[in-house]
Amino acid sequence: KKYGIIKPYLIYVGNAYPHKNLERLVVAYKKIKKENPDLSLVLVGGQDFFYDRLKKFTKEKSVKGVVFPGYIPDEELDVLYRHAKLYVFPSLYEGFGLPPLEALAKSTPVVSSSRTSMPEVLGDIVTYFDPEDLDSIRGAIRKGLKEGKKKLDKEKVALQLSKFSWEEMANQTKVIYEKILK
Repeated sequence: KKYGIIKPYLIYVGNAYPHKNLERLVVAYKKIKKENPDLSLVLVGGQDFFYDRLKKFTKEKSVKGVVFPGYIPDEELDVLYRHAKLYVFPSLYEGFGLPPLEALAKSTPVVSSSRTSMPEVLGDIVTYFDPEDLDSIRGAIRKGLKEGKKKLDKEKVALQLSKFSWEEMANQTKVIYEKILK
């Protein structure tokens, strides 16, 4: 209620830089919304030039049901992840891509761009799409909505998340330093 978010909803968390591909997500969502009239799209991120531009784009395209709550603190974001039907990550390129892992850690299914690092980071536990193909984006969202949380294999998710722990990174860094010092 605090942010005007009504269930059910898709969620994206992050900035709105052009490579994040959010305009294409909004266009894909518009068609999904016709099939799922109660579904909202929640785009979480600090308000800046790029989010202002995305709001204007959404209004120009007459897309209803998009919620721009702005920045949300981590403790409240946790609740939003847990109640989302799906986390959508449409990025054209990423160096890593932490938000989809955060969503998976909260048992939220993810559909993601198949570009750059995402298949390596997310493994085989998500549904991928071509981020430049609207039909591919819509198809992945439809599939994700249909399968929902029941498809998530908690053991596979835990295994994938364990590959990216701070403790493991520290241990690997320590091993490298020890080899250098020898």
